[in-house]
Amino acid sequence: MSYTRALLTRWSRRDQLTVLIIAATVAFLIGAALLLSAASTQTAAIAGSDSSSMVVHQYNSTTSARQNATENDLVFPVSTVQYHGKSHTMVGVPTNTPPELSGHSVPWRNATIPTPPTNGIRGDVSTPSRQRLQTKTGSQVSVRVVPYETDDSIFPHAWYVASPSTVQTFGATGALVVRPNGSTERGQQLSQGGIVAPSLSMYFLRGMQQVLHVLFAATIAASVIILVVLYSMTKMSVRDRRKSIAVIRSTGGTARRLVGIFSLRSGILALVGFVLGVVLGFVAIRAIVKIAIFLGVSLSLDPTVTPAVARIFLMIGCCIVGIGTLAGALAAWSTVTQPPSRLNRPNGRSTTPTKRTSKFGIRVHPRLLPWRSVIPTATTLTVFALIIILSGSLAGVLAPLATTSTGTVTEPEAPYPMASRIDSQYAIPLRNQGIKASPEIIVAQVADGKPYLTRGANYSAFAGVSDAHLIEGHPPESPSQAVVGHDLARTLDITTGETMLVGGSTSPAVARVTVVGVYRAPGMLDDQLVFPLATAHTLSTKPGTVQFIRTSGGTPKIGAKNQKGSRTRDVVVTSVSAPRAAAINQQIPVTIGVQNIGASKQARTITASLGGDTTRKSVTLPSGGKTTVHANMSVPRSGNYTLTVGPHSQPVQVYRKPPLVLPITPQQAPPGAKIGVAVHTITEENVSDATITIGNATKTTNEEGFALVTLPETSGTYELTARKGKRTITRQIQIEQDASRRLIADIDLEPETGNVYTKPKAKIRTTNPWGKQLTRNMSVVTPFKTRERTQTFPAYNVSKATIPLDDGNSSNRIPPGRYTVKVISNDTVLATDTYTVTDDAQLGTTLQQNASFSSGSGLGQAVEVIFGNFQVLIGGMMVLAGLTTIGSTTATFAQGVHARRRAIGIYRATGATQWQLLKILLSDVVRISLPASIIATLCALGIMYAVSITGLLTIFGIQLSVSTNSVVLLGTIGGSLLLSCLSVSLAVLPFLTADPTALQQSTGQRRVTN
Repeated sequence: MSYTRALLTRWSRRDQLTVLIIAATVAFLIGAALLLSAASTQTAAIAGSDSSSMVVHQYNSTTSARQNATENDLVFPVSTVQYHGKSHTMVGVPTNTPPELSGHSVPWRNATIPTPPTNGIRGDVSTPSRQRLQTKTGSQVSVRVVPYETDDSIFPHAWYVASPSTVQTFGATGALVVRPNGSTERGQQLSQGGIVAPSLSMYFLRGMQQVLHVLFAATIAASVIILVVLYSMTKMSVRDRRKSIAVIRSTGGTARRLVGIFSLRSGILALVGFVLGVVLGFVAIRAIVKIAIFLGVSLSLDPTVTPAVARIFLMIGCCIVGIGTLAGALAAWSTVTQPPSRLNRPNGRSTTPTKRTSKFGIRVHPRLLPWRSVIPTATTLTVFALIIILSGSLAGVLAPLATTSTGTVTEPEAPYPMASRIDSQYAIPLRNQGIKASPEIIVAQVADGKPYLTRGANYSAFAGVSDAHLIEGHPPESPSQAVVGHDLARTLDITTGETMLVGGSTSPAVARVTVVGVYRAPGMLDDQLVFPLATAHTLSTKPGTVQFIRTSGGTPKIGAKNQKGSRTRDVVVTSVSAPRAAAINQQIPVTIGVQNIGASKQARTITASLGGDTTRKSVTLPSGGKTTVHANMSVPRSGNYTLTVGPHSQPVQVYRKPPLVLPITPQQAPPGAKIGVAVHTITEENVSDATITIGNATKTTNEEGFALVTLPETSGTYELTARKGKRTITRQIQIEQDASRRLIADIDLEPETGNVYTKPKAKIRTTNPWGKQLTRNMSVVTPFKTRERTQTFPAYNVSKATIPLDDGNSSNRIPPGRYTVKVISNDTVLATDTYTVTDDAQLGTTLQQNASFSSGSGLGQAVEVIFGNFQVLIGGMMVLAGLTTIGSTTATFAQGVHARRRAIGIYRATGATQWQLLKILLSDVVRISLPASIIATLCALGIMYAVSITGLLTIFGIQLSVSTNSVVLLGTIGGSLLLSCLSVSLAVLPFLTADPTALQQSTGQRRVTN
């Protein structure tokens, strides 16, 4: 047999152990790769097949934007204007812009680009009006504003849409570049510097790339272990064959050939270990999954070998075999390059046990194992410490998501919280139960190629359930403001005052927010951007709808079984409207709003009662259906009565003869002015032939109850009296020389009281009682918005308008409370009224029927869906890491035990039992492993800190902080000691069971023939 074949094929037990050590290390990498690949497949399935995404980039100037845009790009100049002290974005849409990016439309939203009107700009108004906007230079510009034509738009409705020339007039502050597709190379560069919308698929893709970077770092760490192990084992093999190498060198064998043989030998060991490790890793991870499922633990992953996984395996294999070959060359070089004469010199060590003790009489030095084992032991334990500390950091990030002190309210049977859609008003009955509640929407982002998460929420509610607190700035005060978590601010290099682009995760939409504060929160909540729900609605769900409601402070009463007959409560009375005054036996019109808030078609009988009169109406509505029920009621006697319909009630006063009212009489007027005076009854009936007197003037009303009256020429206070039979009404008018002519307004709310499902309206009547035309800037203040317009009122004119109190979105709702509705003319309040939203039991009933509760946060449940029980996964990774460490430390101690095998034989020959020898070796291991464990832990911490600086510890936008928890650190040191003791037990086992005389024989003196 040639020496080449002998050196390559004669494997000792030590070489077989080397293969097992490499296999254990590779098994860890293979298991990690399988888990990550399965997670990637799961996330891709959840993300679904989005439509193609557009890329939006923000530039500081229009010139820069046009220079960087390609021929197919769309350039939109933008400006920031002030209106009523608040900043608004104005975007310029060129005339050649397509009305829709059809390739990016989704079933629930079209990628519509709003076109500016020919005259004025487009904005968030219900009717055309004029607004005075402030430019960036401080000047005021009056402009005509018209409503958006459709609900769909890639821009928020809060933005003004104008022509590019109009934007330049207001002072362009930058530009947006929209790339409809990123197929070209330049487009790919643009996507690295902009935001993507829709972004969900790209978010998972970029996130998994970050995970692969971590896996690559783990491969490098594993390569270091294999380098140390193969170097140690090859060094022992070369040391055992010194005489054989000397013979080969003396008979013509070259040092280069021997180095190549040992390199090839080490590479073969690495290759065999890699193949065995692939099998062990696949079997081990499948076994962990099967055992977890058998024990009833939630685990959603299905690790399988795919082409992508096979490519990762190939990368790991090439790296491992390459490192193994290099280790063999390094280990053999110093020995085989020596002259043959030096190789024949004895290279033995004393077999006499050492007896060194410290000055305190305590043995410090090990008896059998050499001190030099500290360095390779510390090296292998460093990787184990890295994995434990990294797992601790990951657990620290995910722990707040799984805590049972918080909970999540979602839509029943939603596959995961981000797919849920529930009413944001469900938070109201939760708060009434003493539970903190925060309605929220998660919007995934990809900015500059980096994935991260944003959250739509009311910051005060978010902070209440998240234990968050501001460390800089202030909470968002408008939809265009946001606060950022401290860790995310470091990851994205964001500072307060910076304006950011955000896009829709599943919708083709884009918005801009300015960071006004920085907060701190536990775990991955510190790695998010938080903006108001109004902004999230433009990017994700419809107004009034959120994905989930996070809770803390208790378990809500949700999900109880409905009792028999409770389904009829799905049909709720949302509003009741009727006149507050009537005459006896007069038909009183009652209008009742009804809605089916249940999930199926329902019927209900509506009962209305007034005095002794009772009316019943039957309605049948499909799920979500609405209708209006009309009824006429009357009362035969005068008095105060209460109209009752379900939980709603309203006072009604019945008169025998309704009193007179003067609805349009001014309080002040200039001398000699002519005014129109109307005389009505309180039941709004016109009073004809009524006599009106003021000073020396007397007039009679016509059939419409109207008369023109000339006021006195002398200043002073006068009484204007209207008389019809025995009924009179008197009002005072102050005649002053400098009195202004004010309009008179009246607000009639329908209804005045409702619940969160009510859609109230304000009937506004504005009267010009003067004998001349008046032009005024009119404003109507409602709970959601202020509507403004400039209007001209002819002389003696009555203008009527009906305005909804909500913002016009059918799904938005007004929270319980009291709201003031105002009519303002040139900054003067003309009329006010109060609308009350009651917090009745219907919303709580709806919450119990249409929502479900589970402990943990929404993102925590999403992690459960994607990964299953992540504690099991972390445990599985630790088990594989432990096996790897056992193998590598076993190799380290095996070298030391092998060098001291003759001393072990002497102990055995002189009467030492196997247990006594094991105790000696274990005490040596403690002396060696304790400093090695401390060194390994410190090195692992240093490596983690260094890696965190490079950004490799950021996954899916979540920055993994280095865990310095005392429990984790002590556990790492304790686990290292335990694994070291187990490793030396495995390494010494063959020597404890061998015959003592066999241990005295010199090994490695094998004859090698050429």
